[in-house]
Amino acid sequence: MSERRPGTGEGGPQRRLPAAAEPSGSSRPARAPHLATGARAGVVPDQQGERAIVTRAQRRRARAGQITRRQLLRVSFWGFFTFSLTGALGAFLSNFWPRNVTGFGGKISVAAAVVPEAGADPSAVPIGKFYLSHLNAGEGTHAGFGEEGDQGLLALWWKCPHLGCTIPWRADFPFEGSSGWFRCPCHGSTYTNGGIRVFGPAPRPMDTMEITVNPDGSLTVDSGRITKGGQDNPRRTVPYA
Repeated sequence: MSERRPGTGEGGPQRRLPAAAEPSGSSRPARAPHLATGARAGVVPDQQGERAIVTRAQRRRARAGQITRRQLLRVSFWGFFTFSLTGALGAFLSNFWPRNVTGFGGKISVAAAVVPEAGADPSAVPIGKFYLSHLNAGEGTHAGFGEEGDQGLLALWWKCPHLGCTIPWRADFPFEGSSGWFRCPCHGSTYTNGGIRVFGPAPRPMDTMEITVNPDGSLTVDSGRITKGGQDNPRRTVPYA
């Protein structure tokens, strides 16, 4: 009677399969390709989704930041433009319609003591850039230049109509047999005490300003209201008692 050795069968010895080996017909499911890819990348699917969400949120914030900067630049540009336009408009209005002007370009108060006597030399009023000339009737003309007028006051702007030089009164300056003239130091234009041009390149007589005589004998001269000089200057006089 023969003995059977362990691990043998009727057909002879049987080989034991290694523990790690598996039959080729094993039913264990294969790893999904996307899982394998995620494993190789070291990121699981949930983490990939979270990263995608974070990236989209960052892009939205970046776009929002860009819009805000554009809006800020647009607002800054229009604000600066409006400010500049307002400043330019204010300067324009102040130049042509000055308000509360106390010097030249506004109304100048002249005390009665400054008003010259009729026929006397003109008096300078530096703050208003004019001379006060008190003409006798028929005075202020010369050799056919100018139109005779009545006695009264003239406010003559001391700017020469030629090139704008300041004209001094020259009581001692002789011209054509008499002394006492307005004489421009730049190009020699010469004027009577009524501002009538009698010599030189000036295109017209001296310009005049509006005068108001006050009840107390003082004057208000509006240096912002200037009339171009003409042959009728002596007829523009304002009576002064």
